[in-house]
Amino acid sequence: MQGKDIFFALLGIFILSVTFFFCGGGVVTSPSPVALKNPAPVALKNPAEIPPPAPNIIEPPPSRPPVPPASTPGVVKKKIADLLIGNPITFRINSAILLPEGKTVLNRVATILREDPTAAFEVGGHTDNDGPEHANGALSEQRAKVVVEYLISQGIAAERLTPNGYGASRPIAERATDEGLRHHQRIEFSVVTQGEQP
Repeated sequence: MQGKDIFFALLGIFILSVTFFFCGGGVVTSPSPVALKNPAPVALKNPAEIPPPAPNIIEPPPSRPPVPPASTPGVVKKKIADLLIGNPITFRINSAILLPEGKTVLNRVATILREDPTAAFEVGGHTDNDGPEHANGALSEQRAKVVVEYLISQGIAAERLTPNGYGASRPIAERATDEGLRHHQRIEFSVVTQGEQP
């Protein structure tokens, strides 16, 4: 076995010698840098000749469908008030029975109320001052309740609507004309804030 050990030892020395001979001692060096004595000046181009930099093309993000602005109770109230200016909720004379035109207007009111399902409103019934005060108060209360019941039948939550009758206590026009009397006979929507009782 000792003869083989000597053979392997000599073979290893031979391989190392050949490697040392061909690789130059096993150390690799790079040439040292050479400094130029008088470097030639670099000619600057005329700015008019310099092409503009390539634009960075950024792909726009995919467009999203526009989000409608969130409605607030005040906006809803204004839309209803604007609707009711030219389209009053109409009833039979001295009655709380809605006329077909009144139901048509209330359908549009229900559509507006759906814009903000959290907004609560007082539905105020008003009459002119013809007739006894207690009768006017009762009629205005009945009309407000009929409006609330109709809106509930159109899918508006009952807890959002509170009926109140004011009779002739809140006039808004001169009573001297038929037009003035019609203005007194009205339904109004007022915003009810949380915790407030109308």
